[in-house]
Amino acid sequence: MDSVIDARSRDLSDLDRQMEGIGAELTGQNAERQALIAELEQREKDVAALAIAGRELERVVGEQTRVAQDLRAREFQAQTALAEQTRRLSELLRTAYAMGRTDGLRMLLNQEDPVRASRVMSYFAYFNRERVRGIQAVEASAARLTLLVRNAEREAQRLREFALEQETARVRLEAAKQERAQVLAALEQTIMSREADLVSLSRDAENLRLLVEHLRQRAQIKAELEVRRDPFATRQGRLAWPLLEGRIRAGFGTRKPDSELTWDGCLLAAREGEEVRAIYDGRVVYADWLVGFGLLLVIDHGDGFLSFYGHNEALLKDVGEWVSAAEVIALSGNSGGRDEPVLYFAIRHHGEALDPARWCG
Repeated sequence: MDSVIDARSRDLSDLDRQMEGIGAELTGQNAERQALIAELEQREKDVAALAIAGRELERVVGEQTRVAQDLRAREFQAQTALAEQTRRLSELLRTAYAMGRTDGLRMLLNQEDPVRASRVMSYFAYFNRERVRGIQAVEASAARLTLLVRNAEREAQRLREFALEQETARVRLEAAKQERAQVLAALEQTIMSREADLVSLSRDAENLRLLVEHLRQRAQIKAELEVRRDPFATRQGRLAWPLLEGRIRAGFGTRKPDSELTWDGCLLAAREGEEVRAIYDGRVVYADWLVGFGLLLVIDHGDGFLSFYGHNEALLKDVGEWVSAAEVIALSGNSGGRDEPVLYFAIRHHGEALDPARWCG
């Protein structure tokens, strides 16, 4: 009997050592997973910053190009004025020359007062000098405009080159983000079973519920917004969707893939970088990265109503900003580890999930 007990004790010890090894391995893998999640978050925030910078840079390049076009138009006007001044001066010189010859002949034949003739010629000389000064001023103005046009064109070209570099950097970061997401997905397969996936999804849902409760408690929405036309509750069925052409990929209440959980909002098909618009007036109460939802923006519409916009590529509004209905608040993307661009869209009232299809026409 003692030998049997000893054998079982040794077996148990072996099992303990194996479990300790597995536990240490899982601890290391989980640490690596958390590091990859943090890196993925930073990569996606970098992509968001570059997307916003590229959008602003595109606007600046357009303004600079318009300035160059305006300067070229002004240069053309100055050149036209210069040609007109030159033509008038030529006519004046011909007239002065002809009159000078006539007055000289008249003085010889008619003994005309030479003082008067000299006065006439002095007048023409003075007038010619004024014309020459005018032409010189126009030429100087045209030269300055030409220099300004060249400078503006060089600046526009420099901005276009910078925009190209910015886009190249954004593409590289996007590729790095996808690589990190793939590594993260591989780790998830080695760490979690189907039950563990369910626990992870439940944790994500709980995180969102806690966030909703936290936001509800700290929200300080005024009773009546300056831009509000009527309360949010009266807009049921008449709100616009946040994407102009978004198709519903996953409807409210449908089951999530490989899970017992259901969607508390809906997933809308999107194009990368597509403009996401607020469904109604309100104030931004959350604008940051959240595990499971990527770059997430939440708007408080008052009276306990919140709208959620997740998996964005970039957020264009900050916490505390007031927004109006149909105002652009984000650019759609695939943050949070999604394989393709989508928009997570949800509406809640005092923490209770509502079907967006019943609110948006």
